[in-house]
Amino acid sequence: MPQHAVKERKRAPSRRSVAARERIFDAAEQVFAERGFEGASIRDIAERAGVQKANVNFHGGPKEELFEQIVARRASELSEERLSRIELLDAHSDWSVGDLLSAFMLPLVSRAFSGDPQWLAYARIVAIVSADTRWRDLAKTHFDPVAMRVVEKLCSKHPEASPERVAGALVFAVSSMLALCTSQWRILALSGNIGEADRESMTLNLLSFCEAGLIGSLQKAE
Repeated sequence: MPQHAVKERKRAPSRRSVAARERIFDAAEQVFAERGFEGASIRDIAERAGVQKANVNFHGGPKEELFEQIVARRASELSEERLSRIELLDAHSDWSVGDLLSAFMLPLVSRAFSGDPQWLAYARIVAIVSADTRWRDLAKTHFDPVAMRVVEKLCSKHPEASPERVAGALVFAVSSMLALCTSQWRILALSGNIGEADRESMTLNLLSFCEAGLIGSLQKAE
């Protein structure tokens, strides 16, 4: 009788290994957010995580690969909520630009403002990706599909609008969103406020500002 091939079974990673990987990724997220890609080092990340450099390389690979994994780690959760909120709008033909912006922006803003330092760090990393063409492919994979959906919905509802103008306004809106997530201190400094940030008010101000800009982009250029 022919012998049956025996497939090797891959062992599931131990709880200790999973915990170490999460600790390393959390540390990498913080270090990349604080120092940028160029300023961060594997040594910095290892020290923050309390592990040896070899452990960082084992779980995350070289620095660029590790950065890509850090971007990907939270992108799916973010995209899924954004798409879910956008799909809810599809059931109502009377949705507004503000409704669509809220569906797109609030998933990140609410997480960055939740008190979780990891999500605040992630918002800074999204800003790094958005500002450097080096990470064009990362943006294309993890962020562009939902952003393009927003542009398409706006242009579908306003066929007279220029897709380029609408896309430009959305990029400006994203920059404003990331500025709010990462630079509240500037708002407080310029306003002379020495107290706590009113994040709800800041968020409403962001949405109002970006809505006005997008509405302007939907009009025909003269």
